[in-house]
Amino acid sequence: MRTTIVSLLCATVLFTGSAAEPARHSPAFSILRIGTAPLQLSQYRGKVVALAFIYTTCPHCQHLTAILNSVAKDYSARGVQVLECAFNEDAVPTMPDFLKKAEPQFPVGYAPRASVLSYLQYPAADTRLLYVPHLVFVDRAGTIRGDYPGEGSFFEDPEANIRKELDRMLKGSGATVRHSADRDSPVRH
Repeated sequence: MRTTIVSLLCATVLFTGSAAEPARHSPAFSILRIGTAPLQLSQYRGKVVALAFIYTTCPHCQHLTAILNSVAKDYSARGVQVLECAFNEDAVPTMPDFLKKAEPQFPVGYAPRASVLSYLQYPAADTRLLYVPHLVFVDRAGTIRGDYPGEGSFFEDPEANIRKELDRMLKGSGATVRHSADRDSPVRH
């Protein structure tokens, strides 16, 4: 009976694809911007960073931007930096309209898909689509402490979960896990 329960639990974890992985150092990453210098993620060392990977044309991503505006307003004085990076193929031509509609109160730019996949540790040859939005939290020392793909339960209540994650990181919680979900699913937007 015990073996059956353990086997069932393992099968459930494998089926859902969710698992906790060890924290990892945040690699170098550049966010390009129209008409101004690129941002280097490393320039925010010493701050807690909430980095959202989005599509400029995705309604879920546009909703997340509104949430992140509120979060940025409430947390910037506490040492939190919010950033967004679009990686859809038409990010550059759609960026001005996105910025006008979303009015982000934090830096937003774009990067090539290959750069985003590399940063998120998806294989370069991976032809599967990536769920968006995708949110990564980096601590003050440059370690990724949270990695939340768009298909995960984190986005069922994104504002509450973002605030919980930031509060935990600002308190210096010893938890050092990276959360991931099934990466076999297509982009949601």
